[in-house]
Amino acid sequence: MAKEDKNWSGVAHVRIRLDILHSPAWRTLSFTARALFMDMRSSLRSTNNGDINAALGTLSHKGWTSRTTILKAVAELTALGFIAKTRQGVGGPTTGSCSLFRFTDVPTFEHPRLGVRACKATFEYLVFKTLDEAEQALRDLAASEAKAKASKTK
Repeated sequence: MAKEDKNWSGVAHVRIRLDILHSPAWRTLSFTARALFMDMRSSLRSTNNGDINAALGTLSHKGWTSRTTILKAVAELTALGFIAKTRQGVGGPTTGSCSLFRFTDVPTFEHPRLGVRACKATFEYLVFKTLDEAEQALRDLAASEAKAKASKTK
């Protein structure tokens, strides 16, 4: 058997901190949100944190077909502190600009043309010390979404 090449330079790969994978927040995430995290993370480069989007047009070539599914997964990732919004999108899916996000475990560099400010890694997912705390954050998210939906139908 040939010796495996251990040289990763020049080979694209995704790095995820073990404190993410071992966190109660990660264990609480739906598999859809985990998949979106991985697909968004695959676009992370050395200086573009804060300029990551979850637009259907960007994700469709990775198999995503529903804006609603993406929005629900983004809401989970945000509520549990894995990503944070750096710019609010404006307009609709065919016009305007999409929302931009940063991963909270990676520093963000200034992107003036995008309106993204520099900040240190905040590790917001570490706020949740137990599964119960993380699950409560998702219950709170569901309750706020139900309240917003109810107010739209009135």
